[in-house]
Amino acid sequence: MRPRFLLLVAAATLLAGVTQPLRTAAAVTVSDEEEVSATVESVDQAQRSVLLRGPQGGLMTVVAGPEVRNLAQLKPGDRVVVRYREALAASLAKPGSSTPAPQATGRVDRAPLGEKPRGSVEQSIQARVRITRIDPKHNLVSFIGPAQIERTTEVLDPEMQKFLHTLHVGDEVDLAYTEAVAVHVEPMKK
Repeated sequence: MRPRFLLLVAAATLLAGVTQPLRTAAAVTVSDEEEVSATVESVDQAQRSVLLRGPQGGLMTVVAGPEVRNLAQLKPGDRVVVRYREALAASLAKPGSSTPAPQATGRVDRAPLGEKPRGSVEQSIQARVRITRIDPKHNLVSFIGPAQIERTTEVLDPEMQKFLHTLHVGDEVDLAYTEAVAVHVEPMKK
């Protein structure tokens, strides 16, 4: 009886090293948004250049390309506001699921004729990557994406760092990255 018990314990020990518990799909989304504004000092309609004064008094000249509508509506004293937003969503891919095709989408919007100049640009990229190395001490992760190029990146966001610590080499992760810039003009306050 004793040898059979030892054999069962040995088999259980070996199997415990081979099987892994089923992992639940971890996911995290992080985003950041920044806004900067400047006051219009002057507008040169012929050159399509705009002199802006930043929040700390610095001057900067911006040339408005032909895609910018309604430049004639811009006047000294108007406030130009630029918003930048980026977001990254990452989720552990379900083992054995088919790899989705990488996707890139974009959207552009601009002011109708006659309004103050404004516009926005947004682009999104979705892809699955395979984790090739993890350095949790330095918050580094290496991965191979659809182009089969290995990249290494430092993970700075605390929520993403928590996600990083749940990953293993060989895991597949679905990523969705969005970046957007919006510019609008607020009339001068009277």
